[in-house]
This record gives sequence, C-alpha cells and structure tokens, in this order.
Amino acid sequence: MNLDRMHIVLASLVVLLLIAGPALGEDPQPPGPGMARDRAEFCKQNPQKCQEARAKRQAFCKENPAKCEQMKQKRSERQEFCKANPEKCEQQRARMKERHAEMQAKCAADPAKCEEMKQARRERFQTRQGGAKPSSGGGPPPSEAASPPPE
Repeated sequence: MNLDRMHIVLASLVVLLLIAGPALGEDPQPPGPGMARDRAEFCKQNPQKCQEARAKRQAFCKENPAKCEQMKQKRSERQEFCKANPEKCEQQRARMKERHAEMQAKCAADPAKCEEMKQARRERFQTRQGGAKPSSGGGPPPSEAASPPPE
C-alpha cells in the first residue's frame, strides 16, 4: 500500500512539474525527450488552460515562495537525474504512462467513482499545500487530476 502511495506521489509531482514548467517560463532545456514538445503542443491546442495554469502557478509562488523554491529544486534534481540516468528515467516515465492509461480505463468504466477519487486527491493536495479546501472549480488543473490514485 505504501508503495502505491509513493507511486501516486511521484506521479502527482511529475504532473505538477510538467504543468509548472511552462508556467514558470524558465525551462531553457527540455526535461526529457518529447516532453517539451508535448507541453508546447498542448498549449497550442489549449492556450486558455495554459494561461490559467501559469497564472495559478504565479499566484501559488507569490503566496508560498519557500514551497515554490523547493519544487524548483526538486525539478532541477529530477532533470539532473534524467541526464545522468536516461534509461532509468525513461523506464520510470514509461511505467507512469502505463499507470495513467490503466487509470484512464478504470475511469472510463466507472466515471462516478473516478470523480470521487479525483476530489479526494484534490483535497489531499490542498491539505499538503497548507491551503484551504478547494471550492468549486478549485484544486489542481484538470490535467493533474486526470490520473487519480488506484483503489
């Protein structure tokens, strides 16, 4: 059970960092093969969502500069890890994509249960961040909530 929770935390962190990268606007080198391209393509197709994520990120960093700096440091460490261990990094990324696909299938099979899990994850995220519970429309961006934790 703890291993599943670790995977969930890692996946959430990676998703958050993927969203934070374009929002921070200071990612001169792509974090991994294809990731920057995927992010740029998503932003081309969804400019409003990217702009909202960027604004949310800036507001979060303004309110929580220490937490924001800590997350930047973790992102930097992850980039260095991936430079030093490209095969292992790619394996971890592939595993995360597999788990995401599994959860997408589970959510397609039972959307109501999926939405409950997403909401629970949003609340846990808000609690860890030290913020208030999300109001309607609050919580992490939809792309971050797309892969809720497994049962």
